[in-house]
Amino acid sequence: MSIISESELLDQIKSEDFKRAYFIFGDEKYLVTHYTKMLIDKILHGHNNAFNLQIFSSPDLDFDELIGAVEALPLMAPLKCVKIADLDIEKEPQETVKKLKELLSDIPDTTVLVISQTSLSIDLKKAAKWSSFVRFFEKHGEVLNLPLMSNAKLKKHLIKWAGNLSCALPEKNAQNIIDKCGSDLLTLKQELEKLCAYANGGEITAKAIDTIVIENVEANIFELTKAVMAKNYKRAFELLGTLLDKKEEPVAILAIMASNYIDLYRVKAAEQSCKTIYDVAEIFDYKRKMFRLENAQRYVRNLSMDYIRTCINLIAQTDAKLKSSRLEPAVLLEELIAKLAMC
Repeated sequence: MSIISESELLDQIKSEDFKRAYFIFGDEKYLVTHYTKMLIDKILHGHNNAFNLQIFSSPDLDFDELIGAVEALPLMAPLKCVKIADLDIEKEPQETVKKLKELLSDIPDTTVLVISQTSLSIDLKKAAKWSSFVRFFEKHGEVLNLPLMSNAKLKKHLIKWAGNLSCALPEKNAQNIIDKCGSDLLTLKQELEKLCAYANGGEITAKAIDTIVIENVEANIFELTKAVMAKNYKRAFELLGTLLDKKEEPVAILAIMASNYIDLYRVKAAEQSCKTIYDVAEIFDYKRKMFRLENAQRYVRNLSMDYIRTCINLIAQTDAKLKSSRLEPAVLLEELIAKLAMC
């Protein structure tokens, strides 16, 4: 067994050639949830009662109950499924991790164990315990990693979704939807479904997108911040130009950029202090805004604290200039992007 792709998992689901264990994780949480549900639904064939589908959560697994669930026979069905939601190897006792590895080595043919990280994010490059566990899992089950989609892949995904809903979506219009909504897959899916209902089996036009799609300015500015962090400066200047063409206030653009970098700073500081984003949310006012910390967590791992501080200082300097300089605000924002490019 090994690391598998999305298409390989779909082949296994279609052929019902299920392995004994699956580990599904990654930063694209919508897809983690989607594939977990698809896999479990196919395994159970509607026999998803409380006996044939048993769900555990981490940390503090009740291992006796877990092993009992794995070893129990299915009820009036060929297979049963045991799911562990958001396994936290770093918080589970070493003895529990050892027992879990032993369990993975000897799962009965009548059970499929699915470990699904629908909320918890992991970094295999920095977390030695996770890296070791996943290497072990590869020998006894299938591992599916679902990283964040690139812009090109997002467009292909939208075009495919539209086709599944009997609508045509030109590539340039797919990009238009992403520019308006951001890169969150769940948001994109919801907006696309509205567009397909409006198009009624026809082509999704630019006019329909302007009419139907709810534009998310914060998402657009976060896309700008992501482009800067990824050093994709062509894309960053394109997004800035789009925001200015739509008459978004430069001060508002800068304020949201600043909040993005403050989120990154707080998450990085928490990481360095062995704290979590939930600790950050408790200390600061993130009620109904956990998605901001989750977004920051996805990108902060490859950024240094010095880099984040430098970016915040540059934004603060630009803010002062916007409020005191006679230079055109658009010029000051373009200058900021150029300076961030050199960090």
